[in-house]
Amino acid sequence: MSRVRIRIDAVLLLLAMVSCATGCGVFGDSSATVAPVEVVAVRMDLDIVLPARGEFAAMNASPIGVPRVPTGALKVKELVEEGSIVEEGEVVVVFDDSQLNIELDNHRATFRSTDRQIDGTGLTADIDRGGVEVMRQVAALERDNVEAFKIDDSTIYSRREILEDEVTKDDAQATIVFADASLLLKGEYYDIEERILGVEKEQVEGNIERVEFSLGSLVLKAPLGGLVVYRKNWRGSSVAVGDSLWPGNVIMSIVDPKSTALEAYVLERDAAGLTEGAEVEVRADAMPERTFIGKVTTIAEISRPIERGSPVKYTEVKIEIVDDAERALLKPGMKGEARIIAGRLDEVVVIPRTAVRSEAENPFVVIMENGVRARRPVELGEGDVVRVSVTDGLSEGDRVLIGGDDGVAPATEPASVETADAGAGA
Repeated sequence: MSRVRIRIDAVLLLLAMVSCATGCGVFGDSSATVAPVEVVAVRMDLDIVLPARGEFAAMNASPIGVPRVPTGALKVKELVEEGSIVEEGEVVVVFDDSQLNIELDNHRATFRSTDRQIDGTGLTADIDRGGVEVMRQVAALERDNVEAFKIDDSTIYSRREILEDEVTKDDAQATIVFADASLLLKGEYYDIEERILGVEKEQVEGNIERVEFSLGSLVLKAPLGGLVVYRKNWRGSSVAVGDSLWPGNVIMSIVDPKSTALEAYVLERDAAGLTEGAEVEVRADAMPERTFIGKVTTIAEISRPIERGSPVKYTEVKIEIVDDAERALLKPGMKGEARIIAGRLDEVVVIPRTAVRSEAENPFVVIMENGVRARRPVELGEGDVVRVSVTDGLSEGDRVLIGGDDGVAPATEPASVETADAGAGA
């Protein structure tokens, strides 16, 4: 873009600011009559410029997040400084292992205790079964003795002795039945007890495996070489040493510093005719004196507010810097603004948009004809927030008034602003 075009833009923007200031009463009493400013309609090639603002971000980035461990939140122990350049495989984050080691020791102690309980249960079961088995064998011997030496001769033994012998036999048989039932029940009881302890042991083993997995995930390395950029939360702060983070949270990104692009926002109504590939002039807040040339590479399909509760919607666009060497100067996180060339009009009559006045849907301008103010209906073409093309109603060289009264009565000689050569912007 030529220096003459830049001067024209500056003049027209200044006129727009003056008009706003006078109309809003910034200078003096707003109720007083303010002398209008006179500009000349020029014929030129008009760039339709859409303003946008946003933040630089890397197009090629690898996020580094908290590992998805099964043991919960992890505390940051070591953290590489933001802005550092790291090599592939270099350690960037280390999490604290002290709490996990305590958990691991506790689980291992529980495992050993459960193992001892299983062994103790088996030993107790064997002792109990042995005692019952001895009792059964003694009862069987008594029963067999009674059978072998049966007392049933009433001529030799008294009735009492015969009955006592039968009672002894019945008691022995009952003891055998009881012993058999006890062996069965105790066997089932100890089997259940061992199964319960076995389940507890498996659970403890699972806990040990989970903690060991977490302990093996505490050191994060860079998957590629690049620049370290911390992830900011909604309050604008980032992760610090000592913070406890839940699995899945992104801590930082390793970005290729040569792949920086501007993620900017354009008013929804202005983005309607915007196309990919549109030329853009970009400035970074950190380097306001430098202009970078870029192009629109991505346009969001859905517009959205960028401020909570605001009804104003914006369309997000991604602007890539064309020159690789220039792009390397821009760092992710920098703020910047852009002038998107949404279109070009060849050889059209151009006036400041603030010169256009309106009654309902009938736009007009106020011009000077033979020293007298007069309304001139106009038909407007395309334009931007500062300038607009006029397709009918004005010719090159017509003198248009900005500010002052809309009336058509004669006025004092307005202040004159010289414009650049009509063909300078071609």
